[in-house]
Formats: sequence, structure tokens, C-alpha cells
Amino acid sequence: MKYTIKKGKHFANFKLSRLFPFTSKRVSGICKFSASCLTQGDISGWNKLTGITSLRIHKNSGRLVWQSNGSKIRIAGYVYKNGERKEIEITTVDVDTPYIYSVTYKRGFWHFVIRGKEVVMGGKLGWLRILCLPYFGGRSKAPVKMEVWI
Repeated sequence: MKYTIKKGKHFANFKLSRLFPFTSKRVSGICKFSASCLTQGDISGWNKLTGITSLRIHKNSGRLVWQSNGSKIRIAGYVYKNGERKEIEITTVDVDTPYIYSVTYKRGFWHFVIRGKEVVMGGKLGWLRILCLPYFGGRSKAPVKMEVWI
């Protein structure tokens, strides 16, 4: 499904699924970034692609995140464990190219896989889970209209 993040916004287009609990401990599929995602500028932090959170996203969650380096998209695993955030870069990907990804929580560890590469990070996940969908920035807002597919 294509998600559009409009210029000056954080959230991608609204989907009803954002309102419902997510029961799985795994999200997987194929992702792709448009060339507009290569835009650089005054962008702080990581942009969120997908993942799983408990009720408090900045307490316990695991997400696949991205940043532009100007020519490729950097991909990392990003975990909040008891409110402490850590990230580990996994790989870089090209725009307009589909990649298989997965985010899995299993026995106290987050497993992030994309382009056949994996990182594993310790973490937690509460009993009430929510699927994370594309979100731009932290403090920064999208400098241009961006499109991602997951």
C-alpha cells in the first residue's frame, strides 16, 4: 500500500487500521521508497517506516527506520526499551526498488531484517500492541511530499 507524507507533515495518509490493536509480534512485507525520500535538509532523527509498539510508543517498541544520505536510503533497527532508545544501522537501499523486510519480537529480542541483512536488539513489548505506520521525523517535518510503499 502506498503511503504519502505531505510536505510539512509528520503522519502519512490516515488508515482506519491505525485505530485497532495489532495482535501479532511480527510485521513483514515489501517496502519501497520514492526518489523524493532522498531529499536532505534540516532533518533531525530517524523517519519511521513500520514496526510494533505497546501502548506507549516511547516506552517499549521496535521499528524499522530510515534516513537519506543524499544518494541512498539508510535503514536501521530502532528500539525503545523502558524508555531508553537505541538504534543500529542495518544497510542502505536504493529508491524505486522493492525490498523484503520484517520486524519480529521474540523472547525479549527485536529482529530487524531487510535486504537479507539482520540486526537483533534487546527490548520489551507490552500485551496491547499497535502496528506502526510511516511517520516522518521526530521534530522535523517532511520538507517535500514523500511516498513509501509497505
